[in-house]
Amino acid sequence: MAKKIEILENTLLKLIVRQGTNADRALVTLSEGELGYTTDWHRLYVGDSQTQGGHVVGNLYKGAVADHTSLTTEIENGDYVFNTTNNTLFIKNSTAAGWLSAARILEAADGTITIDDSAGTIAVGTLSAGDFDADALGNSLELVGGRISLSAGQIKTDIINTDSATHLSLPQKLKINAVDYDFPVGGLANNAFLGTDSSGRLNWSAPLNTASLYFNSSAAIAIGTVVAAASGATIPVGWLKCDGQLVAGADYPDLSAAIGSQYGGGAVNFRVPDYTDVVHVGTDEPIQFTNSTLTSTGSATYTTKGVVYIIKSLADTITTSSVTFGGGLTAQKAGVDFTDTPVSVFDSDVKIGLPIPGIETFTASTALSTSGRTSFTTKAEYTKVWVTGSGAKGGNRTGGAAATSYAILSAPIGTIFDVYVAAGQTVVQSDGLPSKIAIGGGGADLVVSDGADYYESGTTPPNDRSVNSGTIATSNYIVGGYIIPGGRGGWRTVNNDEEVGATASYWGADNVPGAGSGAFNEATIDTVDGLVKFEWGM
Repeated sequence: MAKKIEILENTLLKLIVRQGTNADRALVTLSEGELGYTTDWHRLYVGDSQTQGGHVVGNLYKGAVADHTSLTTEIENGDYVFNTTNNTLFIKNSTAAGWLSAARILEAADGTITIDDSAGTIAVGTLSAGDFDADALGNSLELVGGRISLSAGQIKTDIINTDSATHLSLPQKLKINAVDYDFPVGGLANNAFLGTDSSGRLNWSAPLNTASLYFNSSAAIAIGTVVAAASGATIPVGWLKCDGQLVAGADYPDLSAAIGSQYGGGAVNFRVPDYTDVVHVGTDEPIQFTNSTLTSTGSATYTTKGVVYIIKSLADTITTSSVTFGGGLTAQKAGVDFTDTPVSVFDSDVKIGLPIPGIETFTASTALSTSGRTSFTTKAEYTKVWVTGSGAKGGNRTGGAAATSYAILSAPIGTIFDVYVAAGQTVVQSDGLPSKIAIGGGGADLVVSDGADYYESGTTPPNDRSVNSGTIATSNYIVGGYIIPGGRGGWRTVNNDEEVGATASYWGADNVPGAGSGAFNEATIDTVDGLVKFEWGM
């Protein structure tokens, strides 16, 4: 029998157990029944003389944390903690996972149900046609290719039949293809059609006029004219059947003014003549004619043929036709230019032809700036243009000649191009200046002739003429062109008996646009201004 201590009544006993840190406890084996207290974890353990460290006496609630797995110290198997992230109580155990949940966590098998652990809610998710059973669908609905569709066997979308002998009733307001339609009250009327007013509202309207084309007013059919038609099944627009019908004066004001109410009706509504089963005879005034019975004398017989009489009720639109000649053509009427001006198609004295040939030349120099430019306005769709800069002025060498850039312009008649003409050179041993044309209003350059070079340094004449050249832009205004380089200068004249004539441009040599100056014993003359020339109709 184990040793025991007898405690008498009213005896105070102070029990002191083995103490140490939790690390110390883990290194000793407590005797059977022996108690051990950890001073750092504040936990009580009891020994069994076999298990190192003993067994914990009671478990603790470790509080509420966002992540229970973060608790790695001062925790024993059986301790429990509340996870605030998924609202679940967890118990510490010795398994590999280390924790057991006190309740089962449910998850949605698909998107039809949404479970929110943090909010603690369960809601219906997104449903698709595949989530429904065919038994859930009623009449006229079916599952087709994973979609809920109208039954093709039950519903015919291209035809609607009435359930009874009455007409199908539709609402007055309809929306068709996102367009709102508000149908007018009332029903079909004589010759009326469903149209729209200036605000787009539907209304019942009378025909306005015919679509015939007439070249003068005498060709229009007068209001009140009566003609016989072979059939009354289709009455032409602008006519009424002569059957005595009552029509509104507001719908046919011209006919109302022509016949008034002499055939019946009043000032607001009037009747058209009734020519059913009658034979017409000529009379000065139909309204004063006394109707009679047609009889025959002798053995004469008459064969009758039925026709339908109709009366002109709406005025025809009188249209004056005209034509305009342009786009590379010219028109003259009685010697007056009518190009790009409407003329009647029935005028007999209009002469049509190509643009009158012409030439316009610019030779006075203009500064290469917006303030110094001049302009040219096209007279034909296609225009030839020559652009030549000014030649170089020599000294002890001859001056070079400027290039001439030739191009064909394509632009509507009336198109404006800016023109810049190079000034002649007056300074000894100086390069020439460029001439050019550009898109009107200070636009991009189109055709340019560079000013000619005076000479290259050295004792030998230059061999490169590319410096006396120009540019032709790639543009919708340019059909094509060619650059004719200017003649080279640079020939020396330093002795009394040495002289060289002027260097030639496209236009010639000596005192012509683009030509470079000649030289005699280091003496030379000024070069003249450049040139821009337009030519059309040739």
